Amino acid sequence: MVRLRTSMERIERLLFNPYTSLINRLVLGGVFIFAGIAKLSYIATLIGDINQYHILPRSLATAYGYVLPPLEIALGAFLILGIFLRASASVSGLMVLSFAIAKCYALARGLDIEMCSCFGPAVPLLSVHSLAIDFVLLALVLQIAFHRGQFLSLGGWLSHRIKSRQGP
Repeated sequence: MVRLRTSMERIERLLFNPYTSLINRLVLGGVFIFAGIAKLSYIATLIGDINQYHILPRSLATAYGYVLPPLEIALGAFLILGIFLRASASVSGLMVLSFAIAKCYALARGLDIEMCSCFGPAVPLLSVHSLAIDFVLLALVLQIAFHRGQFLSLGGWLSHRIKSRQGP
């Protein structure tokens, strides 16, 4: 029982460590920026891949295809800079969750979607592998969202500056 408590305390310290949150922000933000940039030149292919899932109507799939890469880049920048951390982590989580749900839905329906366009043509991935990546990204999102850390974040610094100018 003591070992379990000690292990849980170590895990808790790790999860609420400001460096863990910083590293998770940098990794998650970097993945989103890379994915967004990799897809920017391949919007038509991305829209075709989205339509393969047969979840969204064509007009919504087209809109999603155009919005997704810039949104990924913006969220990645917000995460790295530490601006609007809770909101950017929440939207990132919803976005990654939508990816995971779409892949699970396709697998359950037996759709033959072998490759994922997660990173455009830069990193061809099997859908099963990208699903594993989605779950890792969700874990990063959860740690960032619940930690509430502002360590080395521009948002925390700006908030502190505004409060110091307003006085007591």
